[in-house]
Amino acid sequence: MGAISSLSTTGRTLARNSSLFGAAFVVTLVSFLPTGLSVLLPPPTAGVVMVPLSGLSLLVVPFLTGGLLSMAREGLDGTASFETFLAGGRKHYLRLLAAIVLFVVLFGAIGAVLGMAAIAAFAVGVGAGSAAITEASLVALAILGVLGVLAVGLPVFFLQFYAAAVVVSDLGVAASFKRSAGLVRRNLVSALGYSAVSLAIGAVGGLLGVFFTLFGGAGVESPAPGAGAGAGPGVGTGVPEVAPGVLVAVGAAMVVLTALLSAFGVTYQVAFYDDCLDSLA
Repeated sequence: MGAISSLSTTGRTLARNSSLFGAAFVVTLVSFLPTGLSVLLPPPTAGVVMVPLSGLSLLVVPFLTGGLLSMAREGLDGTASFETFLAGGRKHYLRLLAAIVLFVVLFGAIGAVLGMAAIAAFAVGVGAGSAAITEASLVALAILGVLGVLAVGLPVFFLQFYAAAVVVSDLGVAASFKRSAGLVRRNLVSALGYSAVSLAIGAVGGLLGVFFTLFGGAGVESPAPGAGAGAGPGVGTGVPEVAPGVLVAVGAAMVVLTALLSAFGVTYQVAFYDDCLDSLA
């Protein structure tokens, strides 16, 4: 079974486990909460509320990830339950938290190195003169851009199944990264196909998030130059005012659509990972 045939397994699993959509809805709702409040609340209040909510959501992510992956794995063989969601979230919380932190630190270090290299390349070009800036510096920055894509893309590609390895295979942090890299290496072509499908799902989800953010921005008054402080709602604003009820309706639709994509993406990941385990035997 490859990336394409795993899609049929995902479809069958979701068809008999509507509870996966319910769990994905809860996960998505928690994830959207900080963004939704920032759109609905006045800017000063939103700024105060966002800080603790963002920190809390980051701490909750490992629990939600473990629970959803556990449900997806159970759903492959039968009926997934919310009890599995809670049990999986508790069981795998600490290892997923450590793995996520390590993953973030890894890419933070890569970003820092690339940033310093870009600054150094630009500084060398400036020191060489204005003519060199348009040639040597731009060439160096282009090369750094390509290397940057590879430096970020390759680790993501090989380590993308670390969470599934923690939950499905019950591995520790280091072992989960090793398992993910080994699985991708043994199934390179199929992993490329899986990544293409996952990127498409992620792109749709990203577009939904951008749309909600931009649409929500229309509901925040942006006084145009010359607008008086006593101007009424919608008067002298830079963008049309959107009713709060419309924002809530749009936000609810975004949560539902994102939950559908999330349920599909998580189940697809588990189905693909579970099948590829045979190649490591």
